Amino acid sequence: MRVPSEAHPTTSINGIRMKDPLGLHVTLCYKDEDQLLRGTHVASHGYVKDKATLEFVQATHHPEKSDLTKRQKGKIVWPPEDELVAAPEIAYSHLPVGWK
Repeated sequence: MRVPSEAHPTTSINGIRMKDPLGLHVTLCYKDEDQLLRGTHVASHGYVKDKATLEFVQATHHPEKSDLTKRQKGKIVWPPEDELVAAPEIAYSHLPVGWK
């Protein structure tokens, strides 16, 4: 997994950097074993209420793309291995607190 971004209000739509219409979010990029072999990954945006609490609001998951996709300034989107964070086990739930 790529190191998650700090909360930010911008995104790239059709290659153009702009304010994200859905708001403030963190960006997470990740891949499974098949994507590792294909040189692709998936990016997700976790939208948050504010920078102070990072209270989750909603998420989007973008289509799979090549690790060699370039950002506006020419840097590729998938960073070198020394900038990656291994997160082999991630658990989550959409159930409300106290649900039985």
